[in-house]
Amino acid sequence: MGFSPKRMILLCLGIGLFMACVPSDGLESDFLPALIAGNIRGTDVTVILEITESERVSTLGGYARWRISAEVVRSFKGGYVPGEALEYFRTTETEFPPPEKGSRHIVSFVLEEERPVIPDEGYHFPWSAELGEQVAAELARPAQPGENYPD
Repeated sequence: MGFSPKRMILLCLGIGLFMACVPSDGLESDFLPALIAGNIRGTDVTVILEITESERVSTLGGYARWRISAEVVRSFKGGYVPGEALEYFRTTETEFPPPEKGSRHIVSFVLEEERPVIPDEGYHFPWSAELGEQVAAELARPAQPGENYPD
């Protein structure tokens, strides 16, 4: 039994109609807070930072390395205190601009030789009050089996 062009078109239309009917709003809006909460549980340091300066220090291929200076606004984990200065490096694709001065971000780090490093599983997201409420609610929920737990 082969697929005729007509049957293939009908199959594609059916799949498209099914996908349009599947609600995804809850999944998308829950994903980022759950990801950040898992990161807080699974990395050494997670803080909200206000960017004070960013400078491109190198470019290699399609990647740019940025030196970012920031001030800690809030610490979820890791011992940093509000008002403390923090400097770290972030690698992005070259077309991504640096974070703007004065903008706030939630960033997860591991400590390597007492210096904060964004690991492969670490994140650097823009921060908002709404996201803060969602992350707090997610952190209040007990971690489920298979989620990251602190060591």
